[in-house]
Amino acid sequence: MSMTTLDPTATREARDERQLVVFALHDEHYALPITSVREIIRFTPPKAKGAAGGMILGMISLRGHVLPVADLSSRLGRPLEVNDGTKILVVELRDGAIGLVVDSVDEVLLVPADAIEAMPVSEGGLGDEIAKLGDRLITLLDADRVLGSTLNAA
Repeated sequence: MSMTTLDPTATREARDERQLVVFALHDEHYALPITSVREIIRFTPPKAKGAAGGMILGMISLRGHVLPVADLSSRLGRPLEVNDGTKILVVELRDGAIGLVVDSVDEVLLVPADAIEAMPVSEGGLGDEIAKLGDRLITLLDADRVLGSTLNAA
């Protein structure tokens, strides 16, 4: 299994910038703080689907530990599309870890604080903040808010 390990202790998050892992999901760009992402692994089809429900696709075994795998596509009202670029972000939450299926991982970015603003409309959305980088808009996710209840239900 090919993987990239991220070391949160090697990050430098200052008050004037945030380091983010940027990923794509259905032609939209989203980001999580690098401190929330433990690692990035190649997509592995989840098993134990009988235990799944809602956003949970099933479980995978990652180095001897069972990891629930979630799909945000269902929250966006779109079907999951798996291809060669599909990855799983292993995300650390307050109550444990969860795998998040994404179309691709684009980059790790250092984003200036003045490029981030509150989302004008966030009713039931995935994020509360947005980063404006030139013509790009990147929705910043709060992993615990978006995925925390999913992990507790798994």
